[in-house]
Amino acid sequence: MISHSFRKPSSIASALVRRAAYQAAGRMKVVELIERISGVHHRVLYWIGFVRRDLGSGTRGWGRLALLDGVEFGAGFEAVTMVAYSPMKAANRQWFNLPAFITTTLAALFVIYLVTVVLFPNVPKYIGPSNTIYTSHPDVASIQQDFSPHVRKLITDLKQATEDAEQGGQPFSFSASDRKRWHREFPCRARTELPPLYAGRRVKDVDPNPQWEAVLAEYTNLHRTCINRIGNLTDFYYNKQTLPGCKFITGESLFGLGNKISFAASLVLYAVLTQRIVLFPKWTSSMPLTMCEPFEGSSWVLPLELESLVKRRISPETSVYELKTTNVTRKFLNWVDREEKHSPDGSDRKLDGKIYYGEMDNGWLPVERFWCDTEQEFASHVTWMSMAGCFYFLPKLFAVSSFRPTLEELFPDKMASTHVLRTVFLPGNAAWDRIKRVDDMFFEKADRRVGIQARYLNGEMEHLQLSKQVNKHITQCLLENFILPNVSEVFSNKLVEKAPNPPPIIKVVIASLFMDLHDHLSVMYLRNQTVTGESVGLLQLTHDFEQKWGMEPDTQALVEIILLSLSDTILVTPRSTFGGVAQAYGGLRPYIIQHSGEEVGSCVRSDSADMCFQEVATNFTCPYDESLHGKQVSDVVPYIQKCMTVDSVNGLHLITSGR
Repeated sequence: MISHSFRKPSSIASALVRRAAYQAAGRMKVVELIERISGVHHRVLYWIGFVRRDLGSGTRGWGRLALLDGVEFGAGFEAVTMVAYSPMKAANRQWFNLPAFITTTLAALFVIYLVTVVLFPNVPKYIGPSNTIYTSHPDVASIQQDFSPHVRKLITDLKQATEDAEQGGQPFSFSASDRKRWHREFPCRARTELPPLYAGRRVKDVDPNPQWEAVLAEYTNLHRTCINRIGNLTDFYYNKQTLPGCKFITGESLFGLGNKISFAASLVLYAVLTQRIVLFPKWTSSMPLTMCEPFEGSSWVLPLELESLVKRRISPETSVYELKTTNVTRKFLNWVDREEKHSPDGSDRKLDGKIYYGEMDNGWLPVERFWCDTEQEFASHVTWMSMAGCFYFLPKLFAVSSFRPTLEELFPDKMASTHVLRTVFLPGNAAWDRIKRVDDMFFEKADRRVGIQARYLNGEMEHLQLSKQVNKHITQCLLENFILPNVSEVFSNKLVEKAPNPPPIIKVVIASLFMDLHDHLSVMYLRNQTVTGESVGLLQLTHDFEQKWGMEPDTQALVEIILLSLSDTILVTPRSTFGGVAQAYGGLRPYIIQHSGEEVGSCVRSDSADMCFQEVATNFTCPYDESLHGKQVSDVVPYIQKCMTVDSVNGLHLITSGR
């Protein structure tokens, strides 16, 4: 019998098995059957099946199947190694019995199936860019033949940019050992442990998006190549150097974590579409610290010496209305105007090198001309771009004519925010440890999960004025939509007799700065029977009374966002990016709570799982594109519609499908 434990690549593993087989049974031949399997599990399973012939008596016996621990092979490939052998007498060097070998092979394959399918039913089906088959699969070209034309073109453009970057800068290679070292330095448990939690909910999960995974894997190659080829980004910038294929965009996301994530997710998608290397500063975004590093072999952290590119000298208390368009943005737009006036048809323009650093924002979201092809064409000739903001702007990227065909093919269900968040914005291990412990302790036995986010945007004063009414609306919404069961205020033995045994358990997680909603629902469900016999449990992790700033508050906010996103049903506060990010992570179409007494009803079910792009003009301002200038966005792109009135009077979102 053979049973070894090792953690080596397949070639070394095969050698060790071969050596052990020779030692155990004398001279023999070893036949190896290696089948590469992708996306099965994050361990390598080495299966060893063999036939043994007793040299003395000539009787045959079966070896055993041994499961040997191993490691994953680079970009998500895992190996199954089967070794079949038969010792040979010196006088009669015959090959082992063929039927026995076939029987052994079939038996081993059956056990592989049994273990991987039956014993591991919750293996994640959703795979991220660091372990996807698109990273280094030898047949990746044939796989991409099934992709949509504009998606294939985007992948080709990213590959071309990477190839251009590889021709200059410092020598650089990224080997399998480099990959392992990087994952040891930047571990990310959520990459493998979060997808099964989404898949295990009662609500149907979002379908995997192999096209986006392939694009993101290719973008990761570009990010890694540019960062490592350039080396010192500070010198690169201040010396106004260039490297073919490498352009950059820095993002300064402001205010609370919901604002930061929603803005940053939008910027990441823009960076992918324009083949720009996205970088975030630690000092404002906090994401490089609360999130996993998303780009294998690289880093999205802006060097400290370059934070002056994005620093707007604001405090957390700064109002969005105090943020203004910078002189750099005005300079960029003036450049566009001069060139268009000088050469309306663009026949004699020479744009490369005219501007090395540019901006196109007004301090809290992109300027209106950002959504126009002319301005995007000029921006493509600028090496460094920077953008500051606090609002989600992803929906309107679909309005940019040059981006639209690619985005429509890349995200046919319009669930772009969900795919970007789940692959790029994964909780770091510090946050994930909290999430997992709460999930294991509180939600493990839950039959249904409900998330409620209750936010008062103007703080304690608004809470004092509206909390009773809001709590009433939330309760009505829960009961009217059969999200939670009603209660009987008088104890009834009949209800006890009719109740299921054991009773179904509904767990409710509440995210709020105040405890009054938790106390209100506790009185309702802890003191009274439910008419359905279901049990309702409540959990609220924090109640800080006021929004706090810094690393620890952002980490805890991320914990609560992810816990909300793991719900089967979610209720959110109007105009809250915190709740919006939770619904986007979860791919959930939320119930939006009515906050004032003017509206009719307690809540409204959103027509989309997409977040709302708030405070945005709903028409085009494209002075150099007469076919669009002044038109309503929804008239040009029908699936971009105004947000629900209860959520935002001036806002746009994508109408998602299948949710």
